[in-house]
Amino acid sequence: MSSYSRNSRKPPQALHLAFAAALLAGSAAHAADQQHSFVLTAFSNGAAGQSIMTGDYAAAVKQLDTKSHALLLDASSLSTNRCVAYSVTKQLDAAHSACDAAVREAQQEIANLPVSMSWARRQYRDYLALAYSNRAVFNWLSNNSTAAQDDLNRARAVAPTADFVAHNLSALHNRNAVAQVSVVSKS
Repeated sequence: MSSYSRNSRKPPQALHLAFAAALLAGSAAHAADQQHSFVLTAFSNGAAGQSIMTGDYAAAVKQLDTKSHALLLDASSLSTNRCVAYSVTKQLDAAHSACDAAVREAQQEIANLPVSMSWARRQYRDYLALAYSNRAVFNWLSNNSTAAQDDLNRARAVAPTADFVAHNLSALHNRNAVAQVSVVSKS
């Protein structure tokens, strides 16, 4: 298993793909070697999700950079997957923009959620918490632990019981933490 550390000088190899479909569902089961690892989470059924799942981040970046109208159908998934792919490939300016866009778009999705879909509000809050959590990992990779802590606090305020938030908060306080990639399906 290879992971990515912010202190790493080499380009990331294929990152460990955690089977994390349960992260959004609230699973408490984490492998012992992952307990102090940050988790960047992408959507498997979003743009470039298959490439991210297989660890082909260069292909994912190419797919995410294409100007396809189909990609614009789910802007928050696109931005989330861009945030992950750009962070892993160390394209820091692009990652920063994508992570900010993922947060902004997840906030807009909640604000624009029709009253008739109030039953889905918790799920959309989880998406927002995931966007904050991913941006926190990006901030940590960029050596900005203060911004990472702020984003994780925001994520916890939005989704206080989300395991992926608690997991990344734990990793933030571990000096030997590394970042790994996880993929989930966005329903």
